[in-house]
Amino acid sequence: MLATLLCVASAQAQDLVMAQAAGTSRNPMAAPMSMLMFQRGKWSLMLHAQLFLNRANDSGLRGGEKTFSTNWIMASASRPMLGGTLALRTMLSLEPATISHRSYPELFQTGETAFGKQLIDAQHPHDFFMELAAEYVHTLGRGTGYIYAAPVGDPALGPVAFPHRASAAELPQAPLTHHTLDSTHISYNVITAGAVFNPVTIEASAFHGHEPDEHRWDIDGGKIDSWSTRVRVQPTANLDLQVSTGRLTKPEVVEPGYQNRTTASVSYTLRSWNTTFAWGRVYKEVHDRNIDGFLAESVFNFLRTQYVTARAEIVDKDELFPHPILTVVPRPPLPVRVFRVRAYTLGYTTDLIRTAYGQVGIGANATRYQFPRILNGFYGEHPHSVIVYLRARLGTAMSHHHMM
Repeated sequence: MLATLLCVASAQAQDLVMAQAAGTSRNPMAAPMSMLMFQRGKWSLMLHAQLFLNRANDSGLRGGEKTFSTNWIMASASRPMLGGTLALRTMLSLEPATISHRSYPELFQTGETAFGKQLIDAQHPHDFFMELAAEYVHTLGRGTGYIYAAPVGDPALGPVAFPHRASAAELPQAPLTHHTLDSTHISYNVITAGAVFNPVTIEASAFHGHEPDEHRWDIDGGKIDSWSTRVRVQPTANLDLQVSTGRLTKPEVVEPGYQNRTTASVSYTLRSWNTTFAWGRVYKEVHDRNIDGFLAESVFNFLRTQYVTARAEIVDKDELFPHPILTVVPRPPLPVRVFRVRAYTLGYTTDLIRTAYGQVGIGANATRYQFPRILNGFYGEHPHSVIVYLRARLGTAMSHHHMM
């Protein structure tokens, strides 16, 4: 009887580990995830990878064009241990090598730096080390508890980060709402504790709040000075809801002071249709004001090989023009002009190759923008962005719900 109970408890812990997308975040259980799975003795091994080879062309006075690759690979290994599950996970990206000059063009995108200057109308590459983490999961009475520790990892803040979000699987570019929703997905010295009492998950994290610097091959580190907490509800296999909040200590290189971030999101999977609605609000001490971002995102897979994708965003942008670089928070706070930008993206992908080991497809998407007319002199009246891409994904798509 004891052996049976331990086996059941270990299976429950293993199920939770397999459901996590990055850090301890989760897509709906019914959402597909492409992977290769292996069993080596007591170890369960999973390998995920995705690569886009992109050609971007942004029109207008502040547009640009570039050929680059966005990519990542994740490997995880888990095994039963002491009635629970030990999981080890690493996620790597070659974007420091495949995105030249430390950025790719993306109109109205802001956040982080390159060559000591603010990135404006451009998106930074991910760090080579996106995640290095260990996690232990164990049953707690009728629930399940876990401890997650990562020199590089994803704290409990926001929805699933866009590289791993099911609704963003066919979009190679970062959302404009990235820095209001999920930019903490690469943080340093992360410790998360959580408990699952189905269908509710409660978790809290402590971590280093400064965003990665522009030197993308190393591990920055830093003292633990920030926190977050998240409540997640998954009432069915198709639905995920989360609310989270956190305080980040000096996350930006060019802005002193703290930020408070609050997010809420709903993700839904209906067979082969994945959709996310999300809202994020960031309070910046340096400006003493809130910045809001709203995202709606969806991908529909039909005839197995065809994908239609869409993304709509409304986001407040306060970094479209360079700020003076400060070291302390001014008193009174520094005023800043905020512009509300709307972006509408529509795309299509078709698979050319589908095997048990992966899929290769080609696609394109286009984005149109709406913004205050005062910006016409900087962006033109009707700027647009177009990305054409080749996409490769490792493994066979399956849902967490069907894996368990």
